Amino acid sequence: MIEKGGDFMSQTISAQPISVSIQMDAQGFRDFAVFDVFHHRKSWVRPTIFAVIMLAFAGVCLSQIGKRPGAALLTVVLALVGIGLPASYFGAYFYSLAQQVKKMHFPRPFYRLELADDAFSIWMVGSQDKAEPTERHAWDGIHCAYRTQNAVYIYVEPGKAYLMNDRLDAAWEFLSQKLPAEKLHDLQK
Repeated sequence: MIEKGGDFMSQTISAQPISVSIQMDAQGFRDFAVFDVFHHRKSWVRPTIFAVIMLAFAGVCLSQIGKRPGAALLTVVLALVGIGLPASYFGAYFYSLAQQVKKMHFPRPFYRLELADDAFSIWMVGSQDKAEPTERHAWDGIHCAYRTQNAVYIYVEPGKAYLMNDRLDAAWEFLSQKLPAEKLHDLQK
């Protein structure tokens, strides 16, 4: 608040827009893909719960060896299924990711991002020099933002994010002014 001539008036401080052209390399893409699937979407939970349940059943069967016929075979089968299916899930994901990285010919430009007072704007490759952005999102519609050691991920909706890998401190400070604390996740702490 600023006091002026006995009257109080509020002052809104506007932040300078931050505009960054994003060039991504293979490691940055891989880091984001793994973060999105395993941290943001928590896709590791179901295979892990499945493995724990199957291994618990295998443990019960193990305790019945010598008491019940076929307990040893059932123990082995449950343990193999409990470990094998989640391992194949994770293996298939990382293999698919490696194939995708090979096809994308990194490093390459992806988009230009602008963080401004009124909105978060995105210009996709090929339209970066146009006046109007490809997408524009009001700050109150942003799902959340994460800060990692090497990037800031801005989720415009639960399954759609944009990565910033330049001017991280300035971007995070800007986001801290625009988004409520419950939407900000600083993973550097």
